[in-house]
Amino acid sequence: MEHTFRNFEDRPIGVRKTLSVVADPLAYPLPDPDENARWSATEELHEVKSWWFGRKNRRSKNGPLTALDYAGKVLPCINWIRGYNLRQWLMFDLLAGIAVGFTVVPQGMSYANIAGVPAVMGLYGAFMPILVYSLFGSCRQLGVGPVAVTSGLIFSGLSGVIPGYEGIMDPNDPKPDQVQIQADYNRQVIQLAFVVAILYTAIGFLRLGFLIRFLSHPVITGFTSGAALVIAAGQLKYVFGVSYKKQDTLQGELGNIIAQLSAGNFKWQEFVMGSLMILFLVSLKFIQRKWPKTLFLKALGPFIACVVGIVVVVATGNSNGKGPIKIVKNIPKGLPPVSIQQWAPINNLGHILPLAFIVMAVDMLESTSIARALARKNGYQLAYNQEVVALGVANFAGALFSSYTTTGSFSRSAINNSCGAKTQLSGFVTSIIVMCVLLFLTPVFRLMPYNTMGAIIIVGVSQLVEVGVGVELFRVHLRDFVVWLTAFIVTTFAGVEIGLLSSIVLSLVVLIAESSFPHTAILGRIGKTNLYRSVRRYKDAHVVPGVVTMRLDAPLHFGNVIHFEQQIQEALTDGDEDARQGGVDGVKFLVVDLSPVVRSDSSGAHMLYDLAKDCNDKGIQLVLCNPSCKLITMLGRINMHEVLPHRWIFVHTHDGVQAAVKAMNAMDSGEAGYSIPTGLDTSGARPKDVTPGPGHIGHNLSNISEGLEMGSSSSRSSSRGSGSGSEGLGADVSVEVGA
Repeated sequence: MEHTFRNFEDRPIGVRKTLSVVADPLAYPLPDPDENARWSATEELHEVKSWWFGRKNRRSKNGPLTALDYAGKVLPCINWIRGYNLRQWLMFDLLAGIAVGFTVVPQGMSYANIAGVPAVMGLYGAFMPILVYSLFGSCRQLGVGPVAVTSGLIFSGLSGVIPGYEGIMDPNDPKPDQVQIQADYNRQVIQLAFVVAILYTAIGFLRLGFLIRFLSHPVITGFTSGAALVIAAGQLKYVFGVSYKKQDTLQGELGNIIAQLSAGNFKWQEFVMGSLMILFLVSLKFIQRKWPKTLFLKALGPFIACVVGIVVVVATGNSNGKGPIKIVKNIPKGLPPVSIQQWAPINNLGHILPLAFIVMAVDMLESTSIARALARKNGYQLAYNQEVVALGVANFAGALFSSYTTTGSFSRSAINNSCGAKTQLSGFVTSIIVMCVLLFLTPVFRLMPYNTMGAIIIVGVSQLVEVGVGVELFRVHLRDFVVWLTAFIVTTFAGVEIGLLSSIVLSLVVLIAESSFPHTAILGRIGKTNLYRSVRRYKDAHVVPGVVTMRLDAPLHFGNVIHFEQQIQEALTDGDEDARQGGVDGVKFLVVDLSPVVRSDSSGAHMLYDLAKDCNDKGIQLVLCNPSCKLITMLGRINMHEVLPHRWIFVHTHDGVQAAVKAMNAMDSGEAGYSIPTGLDTSGARPKDVTPGPGHIGHNLSNISEGLEMGSSSSRSSSRGSGSGSEGLGADVSVEVGA
């Protein structure tokens, strides 16, 4: 039965079902010559258009959008305000906002100290960015604000840019001759936030967020684990009561601490107080694990520690900052000043821009990963590009009001979610709490001890040291473990910037290597089925002597075509030996399963063209099975039919193997038209069903041919001898991309 449908996908559903059980092999025709002349740019531009406008079309499929719907795309807060359930949601949002507010105040001040900026800039980062994100963000539980890892990146990247900054020991109370130096450093930090905001927004609008996915999970977890160790070690000096300039390596921090302790610079008051704070915060974690309902107490832990520390300072008479317990001292009162005048000129753009890319990449990957997990857990859809734009706008707000870079926080997002936050109203409540602190409570929080801030940071970053991830990767995937270990070790002992860059480079090298040397498999038939699987994995898979069946397990592109060519030549060499052992004079057919080749570039298409031409010269017939529509179109454009007859392209691997066996039987019987060509055979006819003659090849292949046809339906059995030559295909509708 002849069918004129151009592509299998174009056939009606009913015809598809019919074709899947008839005796004829499913034809996979090449495009018409007239279509081959069409430029591929038409299709590629159509794909770009579909990618750009696809989400818009899907969103509008339920009917025309109203003005509020369009406004909700820009301001997602409109969507949850329109459907806000005041009775059921308000209490949860208020509790979550209050809990996060009490957490972010001490954390923001502590993380600002890591970044080398005054503590008040951490409060600024917990005010306007959170408020703006609550309007533009699509994740309903994400807690935005300063984070520890980003703070460490900023200090590591900018501390060496400003001359004289290395002499500043306390950014909250610099010496008179260091005030301008600290101001210049603060300006650089604000400019960094501005550049990061530009990158965020550009990537969101241009839908380029997929580029950040090249920062793999092993890279990020290894980097954050190493950075957390360095950050925690850097806070030990406040617990021991010693003073030295911060370092960006673990051995540098520990070496300075040992040197200070050896010199007798130790304050037992700081040590006792800091140790008790760490013990208190850690105990809250254990209590929460044993009694999950006490999570609210754990969320308030940093705030309680802050209050207790301030009370101790006041009770011991150290409120003037001249006692043995070091305090913050200076926190300006009032709302954050406008800092737009500090955006330009950017004198160190060559240094700030690469650092901005690193900070943005780490922040984006961390924040969007948290947001996706929260959206999945709470059963709503996350607008990924809107999320990136929201982070960009939030950082614009931070740079506009004297803040440094902010992003989604794991700990505060977990508190938000655990307290039952339903919308970003909780973020609005958090920003109001921070605003009240800035307006009314800065004289109180200036008494916050540094040992308490150090304890909060040490306990907070301890959850970022994910050694368990490394153990799991070692068990699951060794190469990912090597990437994780590299990121962890280099970050810990060489610095956060070098650690991140080296692990990214290693990850990309591994990715390129895996793409350049993909897997291939020699296939054999599984029993009497129509399935073909790797002969290495399935020891009982049956191979036809003289027919090499091979699968290419990756897309074809310029980086791996040479590897595929080498693998094919090795398969043909091994196939010659197997064929002679089976009584066949060498390989006669090369059947290539292209099911995993979902895409190909021009190099891949020309590789198949050259392969077909080379096979013709060697007296081997190439057979292609299940190529994609795009690959078929590309092969038509390079005139593949000149070297590969149309009749040797099949939908199923079984069709191609059966056709090869029947052609070999026909050659052995001496039937005209069935010799393997050394030139080109452009005949469009498929091999006919020919009974093998008395030759040795026919005797060896007759049983194989019969085996290929076993399991056929009775309707197909009755058609034997009709000259179709396509019996024994069975209802082969399986996907053949297994092992």
